[in-house]
Amino acid sequence: MNLPYHHGNLREALLARAIETLSEEGVEHLTLRGLARDLKVSHAAPLRHFPTKTDLLNAIAVEGVENLVAATDTALAHSPGPARLRAMMLAYIDWAMHNAELHRVLRNPDVMRHASDTLAEMLTAFANRQKSEISKAQEQGWRSDEDPAVLFLHLVSLTAGTAIVMTEDIYRDPVTTPETQDKIAASIDLFLGQGN
Repeated sequence: MNLPYHHGNLREALLARAIETLSEEGVEHLTLRGLARDLKVSHAAPLRHFPTKTDLLNAIAVEGVENLVAATDTALAHSPGPARLRAMMLAYIDWAMHNAELHRVLRNPDVMRHASDTLAEMLTAFANRQKSEISKAQEQGWRSDEDPAVLFLHLVSLTAGTAIVMTEDIYRDPVTTPETQDKIAASIDLFLGQGN
């Protein structure tokens, strides 16, 4: 698929086409020359934005993590505690379902292998935010006797695992029902505790 390209947004067009290529064909088929061909620009044009394929892969990952973090920021409208944890988890899963290609790219080990220090810091900050929210919830009495590290592992596994189930055809097709969103929320509520 050749995306329309208009003067002035080449970087965005390159990122969008690269995400499509990664999702459809894998990282081995992604080349800067191929992107230039698809967008009908000179072979040198992408190099102004991404000197190497590694730079491109890192930019895709950074954009994905930035979008994911922004999506989970909606949870901040809730008071600290289980309700905020719930909102963060649902926002993550909802973002993944509406950005399945980008979510798939973020899980690609070939993409993440090229992570810059900036990207690594972003991922660490996101994990630390999740840990902080768990601590705040525990201070309010939610699972206060549980090991925070175990709760963090459970939260991450449940959130990321549900996102994978809802974005991969092999998993999604058997579990998707008209009540899918309700069932996702109910699954999270099992972890958080009914009524929290």
